[in-house]
Amino acid sequence: MTFFQAFNEIKSKYPNNDLVIYELIFYLSKSVKSKEDFINKRNDEIDFDFATLILFANQYFIDKKPLGHIIKKTKFINLDLDIYDGILVPRNETELLCINAEKIINQIFSKQDNFNLVDLCCGTGNIAVYLKSKFNNANVFAIDINEIACVNTLHNSQKHNLSINVINGDYYDSIVNNKLKFDVIVMNPPYVALNELDETMTKYENRISFINSDDPNEFYYKVIDNYEKLINNKNNFLMAFEISSTQKNILESYLKNKSLHYQFLKDYSGKWRCLFIWNSNKEIIF
Repeated sequence: MTFFQAFNEIKSKYPNNDLVIYELIFYLSKSVKSKEDFINKRNDEIDFDFATLILFANQYFIDKKPLGHIIKKTKFINLDLDIYDGILVPRNETELLCINAEKIINQIFSKQDNFNLVDLCCGTGNIAVYLKSKFNNANVFAIDINEIACVNTLHNSQKHNLSINVINGDYYDSIVNNKLKFDVIVMNPPYVALNELDETMTKYENRISFINSDDPNEFYYKVIDNYEKLINNKNNFLMAFEISSTQKNILESYLKNKSLHYQFLKDYSGKWRCLFIWNSNKEIIF
């Protein structure tokens, strides 16, 4: 069987999913690792077990197993990241959080500034690794209560030759107990409400990645209520959070009683997804 035949065999069963099929072939093949390779070798005999390709395709399309957990890696903005078993595969929505956080950091701090940044609930380390790659002068920390997530983050930082301080512990206590202070706090916490949790979501990714409390707003309240204990300079800082669209109105009402600048942003599908809170003498443009 040739590469082209293998591709078409899977495509006949699962049409309109070319990109996923390519990714599965690139993962299984020793010689075909790109679309260009595929075109050049489309008439060559496959160098992998076709039954495994069928298995992986069925896992993705029927069992809804995330592609990142099948091929053990994902692309996050411009970064190739490895995914450990049970760790949440970074979603596209989080790219929006990172890109806008980068934009605001560039407005608050100068290129020469040395500032402290922390990624809370770091998972694969996608946020910490991306922002460290953009701000090499930043002293970056990543914190997660899941030990495997911490190992995954450390691995991805080393893969990209970046220095990140990884702490295994509670997202809040780890900062306070270690007497740490930050200029930028970025957080993508478990924010799925208990009554919204679909058990199929946790079949391949740890339940703690989705929900860790009866009140999914608890993470935000604790950080915002205590931000002065966590921030270096209360007159010059950024907090960037990923949220659920259902949390926007609750968090907005809560923030109206705070003397803080804030802005909500929608994701690519038009749902409220990001919350940015800052204080600076500079005008922030989104």
